Amino acid sequence: MIEREKNWCQALQYCRNDNTDLVSIANETQNEAVIEMGRNKSFWIGLMHDEWEWVDKSCSSFRKWTEKQPKDMAECTFYDGYSVNITLSSSECNGQTRNSLCSQGKVRIKVIKQRLNWEEAYDYCKAHHTGLLWIQDSKDEKAVQQWLNHTDVTGPFWIGLRQSQVFGFWIWTSDRIVTNNNWENGTQPELPLSNHCGVIKNNFKWSDENCLFQLPFLCEEEIVYMNK
Repeated sequence: MIEREKNWCQALQYCRNDNTDLVSIANETQNEAVIEMGRNKSFWIGLMHDEWEWVDKSCSSFRKWTEKQPKDMAECTFYDGYSVNITLSSSECNGQTRNSLCSQGKVRIKVIKQRLNWEEAYDYCKAHHTGLLWIQDSKDEKAVQQWLNHTDVTGPFWIGLRQSQVFGFWIWTSDRIVTNNNWENGTQPELPLSNHCGVIKNNFKWSDENCLFQLPFLCEEEIVYMNK
């Protein structure tokens, strides 16, 4: 019994990472055992039904339809950018031709408006998502820029970037040494004058910042798939 509130997809990811899976119930005996372990609480189990699925088999409950959910499984979906309220619409898969939007990577970026210091932001991202965002290369940098261009939150934002106070080098919270350079003015902050935590600023450049400052932050969440 995991007493941490998550949506169904987050619960599925947590159970697969730290255990085996969300619980499955095969008979009445198992059902009684699950109820007993649940301690009179409401909790997720590994049972899901949905007539629609995302093409990459990712676990996502996002279904913002223009009208009622379509019943015809032979239909495909699209976004109508000319609509005032952009929502999912259905269309015949072999009907009108449209532009395409592609995806890459295996994590989602989560912009957290709540203002916390770096340690608190680190704990929040670990508890609710996968961790503070780390940026591997120029492709990641471009993805973050595109995401921040579509948020109404003003930075700077904490990211998973921190400096060793002993050796002075910068590392990501994933224990990877920083190899790419997106520092403001192209200069990496050095001891003893530097602050020890990293932010991404509104100009999309990195900078050092006092770890105790209260700032919004960026988490990353690994995409969990329905078929392991």
